[in-house]
Amino acid sequence: MPEPLRPASEVLLRHGPHAVTLRASLRVAVALETLPGGIAATWDEIARQKLSALYAVIRAGATDRQEAERLLAYAATHPLAQFVHAAQAACLDLLVSVLPPAEGEAAPSDTPSDPMPLARFFAELFSRATSWLHWPPSEVWNASVAEIITALEMQADRELRKAGIPTDTAKGGDLYSKERLQKIEEQGFDPAFDREGLRALKARHT
Repeated sequence: MPEPLRPASEVLLRHGPHAVTLRASLRVAVALETLPGGIAATWDEIARQKLSALYAVIRAGATDRQEAERLLAYAATHPLAQFVHAAQAACLDLLVSVLPPAEGEAAPSDTPSDPMPLARFFAELFSRATSWLHWPPSEVWNASVAEIITALEMQADRELRKAGIPTDTAKGGDLYSKERLQKIEEQGFDPAFDREGLRALKARHT
C-alpha cells in the first residue's frame, strides 16, 4: 500500500472578512505553467503587481474557487493597495512552493543535454509517481512537487538498500562492481537506475 501523503504546501491569503487557501499541488503547478508565458512570465508579472496575474494565480491555486471569487469581488470594491501587497506575497510564496526544491551545484556531466521545459518536468513527475510509487492519480495531483521528489528519492534509497547497495556509495564512484552486477542479474533490475534518472530529470528542468 502506498504511504499516506502529507498535505501539499499551502499559503493563506486574507483580505477583509475573506480568506483563501492556495495549495501548491502538482495540479496547480501544471495550471500555472499553462498561463501565458508560463511560471517564469507569471513571476515577473506578480513582481510588478500586475492585477490580472494576481487574479489568475489566486484562481488557479485556490482550494475553494467560490471563496476565491468572493475575495476578489470584495477586493474590487475597496482600495487595492492593501490587497495587492498581501496578494503579491501569497502568490510569490505559491510560485516558490510549486517549483522543484533547489539543490547544491550539480556535478558536471560528460553528456550535456538540453534543458527540460517545466511542463514536461511536471509530466515526468506524474508518470514516475503513478508508475514507480504506485500512487493513485488523484493523490499525485494533490501532492506538491517537493513531496513527489522526496518520495521518489526515498523509494530509490529503499530499493538500493534492498539490493545491498549503500546509498552513500550510490551517489558517485564506481557503482558497477562485480558484486553489484551479480545482484542486478539476479534481481533483473538496477535499483539505482531510477535514482540516477531522477537526478538527471531534476538537473534538466528550466
